Order: sequence, then structure tokens, then C-alpha cells
Amino acid sequence: MSYNHLTIEERSCIYQFLNLGMSIRKIAQALKRSPGTISREIKRNSSKIKSSRGSYTKYFPIKANDKYRHRRKDCHRKTKFSKDVIEYLTIKINEHWSPEQISNRNTNSINHIPSTSTIYRLIHAKKPAKTSMENLRRKGRFKRPAEKRGKFNDKGRTIKKRP
Repeated sequence: MSYNHLTIEERSCIYQFLNLGMSIRKIAQALKRSPGTISREIKRNSSKIKSSRGSYTKYFPIKANDKYRHRRKDCHRKTKFSKDVIEYLTIKINEHWSPEQISNRNTNSINHIPSTSTIYRLIHAKKPAKTSMENLRRKGRFKRPAEKRGKFNDKGRTIKKRP
């Protein structure tokens, strides 16, 4: 049995099999999933429909996928840093400050400045908007441009042929 999340194709198969009247165990065998997975999927993602006779639940794959995505969106960890810290980082990076300078600077206005590695992670994740790696200071040795003046002629006369 696999432990991957259900795809939209598998959800549409569940919908079709339910309309054909197949049992949960038969659906699980067809999709090569655990019967518990199929049962939980139907239970969690069925939509309630109200009619004149009362209300009942029915499984729709598109609505199920929307519910799944909405739940997945909310389950990630939120950032620890306030908007003030992110704004401060954005300003300093755009002023070409290095993450080392930003993290080691003592400021009274901002209470918690992240470490150097955290600042690099935020830049790579593009958390401070309008910042990129190009705005960071250059690191390493300066590379000199190639020599543009004339060079010795390699095709000249050898020493033996000279007077």
C-alpha cells in the first residue's frame, strides 16, 4: 500500500465507482489503496446537499480536491517574523547590505533580527518581496578583465633563423 496523497484522477475514479455502486473495499482494491484511506476520503470530502426532502451527502471529486487543497494550504508553519522585520530586511538588502551586516547590527527599533543563515533562506525563498540575490554584496575575489593589448606574435621567426 502506498502512502501518497490522493490525486484528482483517483478522486474522480472514487466518484465513478461510487456511482456504479461498488463497495469501499472494491474501490480500494481497484485503486491499490487501503480501504481506510477511501473511507476517510469519502467521509472528509463529501458535500452536504439540501433538497426539499431533507439533506444528504454526496461525493464530488472537484469539490473534494478543493477541500483538500484548502486544508493543505492551512497546515504549513507560519513565519515567525513580523512585517516590520521583513520590511527592515527588504530595505537593507536593497541598500546592498550583506546578511552578516544585517544580523550583527544592533537596532533598538526592531526587537528580533534573524540570523545570517535565516536571512539567506528568506532571500532564496523570496520572502522579502522585491529582493533577490543580485542585491546582495559581491563576495570573493575581483576578476580582472582579459588583457586587451597586443600579444607577442607566435608565428614569427625562430631564433635559429634570426641574424
